[in-house]
Amino acid sequence: MNPCPPNPSPEHIASCEECSVAAVVAPWMKRFASLNERQHILPHPSIVWLKAQVLRSSSEAARASRPMTYVQFFAYGLVASGWAALLTWKWEAIQELLRPFNATNIASGSFSVSSVPMFGALMLLATVTVTLALHTILAEE
Repeated sequence: MNPCPPNPSPEHIASCEECSVAAVVAPWMKRFASLNERQHILPHPSIVWLKAQVLRSSSEAARASRPMTYVQFFAYGLVASGWAALLTWKWEAIQELLRPFNATNIASGSFSVSSVPMFGALMLLATVTVTLALHTILAEE
């Protein structure tokens, strides 16, 4: 097999498979090499560096706040289990507690709370739930 010459003649191109393929592709490659436009222009290196610094600091902040996130999830579970336990074990007492709160009794002002500890437990769980929700909302801002 003879190596192809650097400037092949038209007869050589017609007889050599490699040279004929190269001759077909050459005009396209020249046009492609002359293109100076990109579809997505690369940003300036200083912008890339600045974004890297911001991402690094945000990942460091997320890593630093990870233990607090675990505590927050634990608190969610604790509050949810508190509500579940209270509603499961004292359902009849809660119904009895809420029975006087009807429109007639509220309008006349003649309702009374028969179970003060139950009312206190409800208020405590409601307060903890609202506090936890507000902490979650305000901590994200």
